[in-house]
Amino acid sequence: MELGKSRRESGVVSLEFLFIFPVIVGLIYGAAGYGVLFFNKYQMQVAVDRATSSVFSLDRRQSTAFAQDALNYSSSVLEALSGELPALAASRIAESSCSTRSASGLELLEWTLVADGEESSFLPQLNFGFLGAFPPLPQNLTARSTIAF
Repeated sequence: MELGKSRRESGVVSLEFLFIFPVIVGLIYGAAGYGVLFFNKYQMQVAVDRATSSVFSLDRRQSTAFAQDALNYSSSVLEALSGELPALAASRIAESSCSTRSASGLELLEWTLVADGEESSFLPQLNFGFLGAFPPLPQNLTARSTIAF
């Protein structure tokens, strides 16, 4: 009798494993995938923040058109920093824009960097038909930084 009971219990354990294992693998894959996405977005944000803050190293007294000089200098800094981005983000940069505007008497410099994931997703996804794709991923990653000078 004991032998039949242990076989029955091992069959239940096998069934539990078959039901639980794909869920655990999916959770681990989703966590790793989002970790990669957050890392890439963080690296993009660091590049944009450094490019915008590079304006503070310029001497306003030596420039007649400081806004244009700031725009040109931070553009060259962002171009250099974009080359150091992870390959996943660097190959998908769709937009890199810089603009200056005035708000309440302040000159604002705003940088935006967008990585496009519409044509192909940032990571491999599993498609479950009517349930959608797993893990759900954003269409693009956007990093934005604004400073007043």
